[in-house]
Amino acid sequence: MSESFEQSIVSLLEEHVELAISTVQQLRADKLELEAEVARLNSVVLQRDTKIQELETHNSELEEELDLERLSTSQERSEVKERLEGLMNVLSASNEIEAPDIGDEIAFTTQDDAPDEASPSSGTDSGHSE
Repeated sequence: MSESFEQSIVSLLEEHVELAISTVQQLRADKLELEAEVARLNSVVLQRDTKIQELETHNSELEEELDLERLSTSQERSEVKERLEGLMNVLSASNEIEAPDIGDEIAFTTQDDAPDEASPSSGTDSGHSE
């Protein structure tokens, strides 16, 4: 019995060794698969990081362009405002200087137009009434 007992222990040990070898082989295969997956995911992460950096750079460029456009618009508005204020001042000064002249012109025009209108009007009125 001891011989058969030894054989059964040896065969049991052989089974355990074979199972251990198969487990180690499976673990190595799984490790290789996981390493390949990690490499693929790292590549994806690097691609995304690159894309993010490109987008951030583009965003910064757009923000700079926007700031320049805002500055330009602000300067244009200031220039237009200054011109408008200048024109308003010129018009205001012109109105103050020309106000008496306009009054005289109106009076003069009224005086000149009244006799002119009277003569043609009388002729025109008689012509229209017929």
